[in-house]
Amino acid sequence: MIRSEVARLVDAALQDLEPQQLLLFVQSFGIPVSSMSKLLQYLDQAVSHDPQTLEQNIMDKNYMAHLVEVQHERGATGGHTFHSLLSTSLPPHRDSSEVSRAKVTVETPHGSVKMRAVSQVPVIGPEDDLAGILLQLFPLKVDPRWPPPPVRPLSLALQQTLAQEVLRARQGHIHQGGATGRLLQAFAALLNSTHAGALVMAMHHSHTISCPLLRQLHLYQRLVSQDVGFSSLFFNAVVQMLTWLENSAAETGPLHSLLKSLAAQYSHKHRITDVRTGFLHLAEALAYRRDSEVAVRGIFASLRAGEKCNAEPELIRKVLQGLMEVKSPYLEELLSLLMTIGTETGTPGHTAGPVAMVISLLLQETEERGVKIKVDSKTTELKKPGSCSGLLVDWLELLDPEVTSVCSDLQQKLLFAQNKAKSGVSVAPSYRPYLLALLTHQSNWSTLHQCISSLLNKHRDQRLDPTSALDFLWACSHIPRIWQGRDQKTPQKRTEQFVLKLSSEELISLVDLILSESELSCHDSATSKSALDQVSCSLLQSRLPLLHSCLHLDLDNVKKVSEYLISCVKKWGDSIMSKRCQTLLLQIYLHFPEVIQHIHLPEATLSGEGAADGSTCKLDVLVHRLITLLADTGDSKSAENRASDASLACRKLAVSHPVLLLRHLPMITALLHGRIHLNLQEIRQQNHLTFFSDVLVVLELLQPLVFHSDHQRALQDCLLSFIKVLQNFKRSSRMPIINKFVQFIQKYITHDAASAVPFLQKHSDVLQGLSTENPDLVQLKSLLAGLTLPVKSGSSESAAEDRDAEDSSSGSLPLVNIAASMPLTAADMTKCLKKISKGEAIEDVFEGLTEVDEKSKRNPEIIQYFVNDLQRLMSSPEEVCRNMAFSLALRCIQNIPSMAAEFLPTFMYCLGSGNFDVVQTALRNLPEYVLLCQEHADILLHKAFLVGIYGQIDTSSMIAESMKVLRMEATT
Repeated sequence: MIRSEVARLVDAALQDLEPQQLLLFVQSFGIPVSSMSKLLQYLDQAVSHDPQTLEQNIMDKNYMAHLVEVQHERGATGGHTFHSLLSTSLPPHRDSSEVSRAKVTVETPHGSVKMRAVSQVPVIGPEDDLAGILLQLFPLKVDPRWPPPPVRPLSLALQQTLAQEVLRARQGHIHQGGATGRLLQAFAALLNSTHAGALVMAMHHSHTISCPLLRQLHLYQRLVSQDVGFSSLFFNAVVQMLTWLENSAAETGPLHSLLKSLAAQYSHKHRITDVRTGFLHLAEALAYRRDSEVAVRGIFASLRAGEKCNAEPELIRKVLQGLMEVKSPYLEELLSLLMTIGTETGTPGHTAGPVAMVISLLLQETEERGVKIKVDSKTTELKKPGSCSGLLVDWLELLDPEVTSVCSDLQQKLLFAQNKAKSGVSVAPSYRPYLLALLTHQSNWSTLHQCISSLLNKHRDQRLDPTSALDFLWACSHIPRIWQGRDQKTPQKRTEQFVLKLSSEELISLVDLILSESELSCHDSATSKSALDQVSCSLLQSRLPLLHSCLHLDLDNVKKVSEYLISCVKKWGDSIMSKRCQTLLLQIYLHFPEVIQHIHLPEATLSGEGAADGSTCKLDVLVHRLITLLADTGDSKSAENRASDASLACRKLAVSHPVLLLRHLPMITALLHGRIHLNLQEIRQQNHLTFFSDVLVVLELLQPLVFHSDHQRALQDCLLSFIKVLQNFKRSSRMPIINKFVQFIQKYITHDAASAVPFLQKHSDVLQGLSTENPDLVQLKSLLAGLTLPVKSGSSESAAEDRDAEDSSSGSLPLVNIAASMPLTAADMTKCLKKISKGEAIEDVFEGLTEVDEKSKRNPEIIQYFVNDLQRLMSSPEEVCRNMAFSLALRCIQNIPSMAAEFLPTFMYCLGSGNFDVVQTALRNLPEYVLLCQEHADILLHKAFLVGIYGQIDTSSMIAESMKVLRMEATT
């Protein structure tokens, strides 16, 4: 502020200064004349205010008086009062010779240098501040508006002082604490300060002054080589200055050449004949915990002098590892020299050695000092020591941007190897996600393909970290470069494109990784078993999109993966791994339900456990639509037809995919519950009873999976809706549905009495009233009698475990052994079979079919005993018998949808028959049969299409009707 040209700033700066501060600023250089005039005026005021204090602060009045006179010659005003104070204190007779001999003190910011006017060469005294002298010789900031003060006399004085000490050292008179030692200490202090860079650059520009000083210091160091402290301090200063110069953008000059020469000479002097010797000394110092600074500096000097790095990689790795352990501040500098100077002197393009060294250091740090885990109150905290991994990772990225292209085995171990802490918990290093991102985004396609093949190789040597491997595979399918140039707006109807194309063996390896990740998640946690199962299931579900994208919707791939999981289930038995395999198999089945047509899934997999959780299913939308159509009780004919088709589809689904339908049991329960408030007349008129009947048939087909513990709540809510509706029925009003309901309850008790009986006992009054209104229901009376008996209490699980014991003591519940009444006796069945199979007259065959038709309306199960004859009669030339056979066959399939495939050969034969009437009958029944035999719908429709092409028959209407039924569209 004092040097400013703005008067207000100068006044603000001088306002509160003390007298001694005013004296200091007056002696400063580079102050403008205007500011100096204000300083002198403030000194005049200080004289008027307190002359004694001001006079005591003046060390040399002759110098100060001469300084005021010089300022007056520059044009400054003021200061006359201050000058008169100085003149009165001087001797009365002062001639020019005395003035010329007077010691003049040149004040610097840090000290004083006394000068003799005779020779105009300063004399360096023992009390002078050499750091200040250095700053005066090499000013940190130079104001271009003012010429720099002359420093040559001061430089000559310093060189003269150093020369005198060198001469005395040659004569053997070494003086401790001399100017040379103090000058070197001042150098070291400034180089360790924040002004080191500016000082070195100033010395670089003023090399005519700096180089002679350094040569004299080196000459003195050679004479006192036994002084290890001086030599080490000098060498450190040389290396520091050399480092600053090499890191700057300055051109090579005399100072840089001198420093490199001095560093090389010192290295040779201290037995560091080559870089390898320096590494051996450093390794020894690190091994015995000695001071390693001198050895490190020696290696620095040798490398900067241009010597080739001839140390073995193992020795270099050992030294770097030691520096990492002691957290040496020279680690980064040494590593930088090895990677830059060392590789430049080697063979161009060969970076395998440095890459291998960096990777080995990273692996060593990860194994010995890497990740520590502290488990506290179910939380896992990752703690890394003072880490060098960031530095190593940066160098690895520079040396190999593709991360795995130089030393693929070591680098893949770094990226994907499983690391375990002392507690046995598997933890990935913190730098691994960054390296995986580099690998994904910076590698070329061949490197990625090689890495993927290596990961999914069944015969790999190392154990992988499944999370890292799976994350990498998932990232590979989402690399932005793959999707560049595509349409930004995704079409509504688009074909999903998959990126990863894996072989069968690679798919199996992918499944193993998914299972392994689930296993490790349980080992790494100390939570309860149920929580572990939930975590495991959620992990498996999170990896399903990756597995789905790798399967490519190819049924062959799905079959191979499913068969492998089934073999794992058998191999692991009842272990936890077997349950994980079943969970993954169930999730695959939910995404690819059609796989059940080609493989036989274990019963434990389709038990329904885990199928009703938050996972998604391919057929959820379709099942939701089927149930909605089934519950539609519209008055129109189309609504009735849709409900009938939906009922057939639900029956088929309950047999072929019960797990998928059981996922929506709560929805069925809600639809039933929304009708329980209606009275009997409203239920009949609005056709709600058909919905209840259809639901009851579906529940019967879902046995025994519907009795599983996972579905207990939804099942009991569903049964409660039936009970509340049935209590409105009067005597014998709806005997069939009551009989079916009672039979279903009996089967429920048979399967899980511990859960069924307490539920039914709560509502026994409703059942009692229903029995009173319908005294002919013997089964209901037996049911009520059984509910009054004591039942072993316990959970459904314990009941399931002890089911064999309960069966052996069946006397506790006599209602279990009650069978449904058979409307067709054995004699009647034999008679009908004889008429149908051996009847020669058409009337006898038709009579037998009519009798079976009447009896099967109440008990459709009897039709299965006539399947062979019905298949024969479906191609009969007699229209009456043929139509009745088709009708009974479809009724049998409606009741037992699993029998649909048994009629497929017969139906195909009828479509290809040479009898036109037989073909027409088969075409009329085609839509309903296609709905019941959906797994073979493509074969049936293709056959119908060929019949239309080659038989000159219009089959398009029946094919269109079948497609509408399959898609649950409006049918007429």
